[in-house]
Amino acid sequence: MNHKTVSYKLQSVLKLIILPVAVYIIFEIIDRLVTGKGVISSKADLRVLFRTVITCYCFAMALNCNLLLGRMDLSAGAQMFMGCIFGGNIALQFNLGGIGILVLSIVIGALCGLLVGVLFVNMRILPMVLGIGMTLIFECFSFGAYNQQGLMLYGKKNVEILSNLTFILLVAILLILVMTFLFQHSTFGYSRRAIQGSQKLAADSGINIFKNCILCYVLAGALVACAGVFDTAYKGTLTPGLGMSSNGSVFSNMFPMFLGIWLGSFVRNPVIGVLGGAVSVKLLTLGLSKLALGGSTQNIIIYSLFLIFMIYRTNSSKMEYLKKKKVRIKLAQETRRERHLQIT
Repeated sequence: MNHKTVSYKLQSVLKLIILPVAVYIIFEIIDRLVTGKGVISSKADLRVLFRTVITCYCFAMALNCNLLLGRMDLSAGAQMFMGCIFGGNIALQFNLGGIGILVLSIVIGALCGLLVGVLFVNMRILPMVLGIGMTLIFECFSFGAYNQQGLMLYGKKNVEILSNLTFILLVAILLILVMTFLFQHSTFGYSRRAIQGSQKLAADSGINIFKNCILCYVLAGALVACAGVFDTAYKGTLTPGLGMSSNGSVFSNMFPMFLGIWLGSFVRNPVIGVLGGAVSVKLLTLGLSKLALGGSTQNIIIYSLFLIFMIYRTNSSKMEYLKKKKVRIKLAQETRRERHLQIT
């Protein structure tokens, strides 16, 4: 590996980590000036950061499975409810412990994703419309089951492992390895990138776009269920809701997903990029909570930053065009000045 390649890779990694590091440093200074304590001032803060990051990472990766291929799946939040409530309660009934809750929830979440994917491929309904319909159905099922109690992990035996930092870290590493293999090195990932470029060209080249679509839905369902389990372990309970209330999780995790895709473009790996986006947003959230700001105020700040980021990303090509236009005008002016001097 020559010097230029090493230098390029180091610059790419630096661009990837500079945002979460910058967020941490900025809020470390602000929090210490305002409250006298840093962003991560205790082991409890570290545990909260780990739990929220893995939840956010799983959900953002699930959105990434379909959204970048033009499929806005609004039923992801409801799939999380189905996976966690049914999988979690079945595991509790058979005393399967925290790992059993996680595995069964992922399996049921994947089955919900499989159902949505098969319906989409066969019925050809717009993904958003199908997502709304499936959301209402899944919410009704999860609300009506288990006497509307949802999933309660607070005070339950053998579920402490879901709050163990070592276990959370191991699950996070396993997820990153699996997702990196699937997205970057498997036939599924190659086909997905080809479909993302052009669905028609991918189909003409022999790629089974319908099979890839169903696999994306299955993977997304499994990931949102995994996110839901760690979120429930953090909050103690998962209360089912109606009236599209599950969509709050979908919209709240779009910021880390889009931010992660941008960060991942520096290292050409969206899996690592989404992790960087999740860490950045959760450090921002933790930093704001240390300032004792209300939930609505925090949401205003976070969603305003999301809006600013999307405006920047949408108009970045225009900015680049204006920058190149300015360079061309300057070059033309210098050329004209040199010719004028030669003539005179």
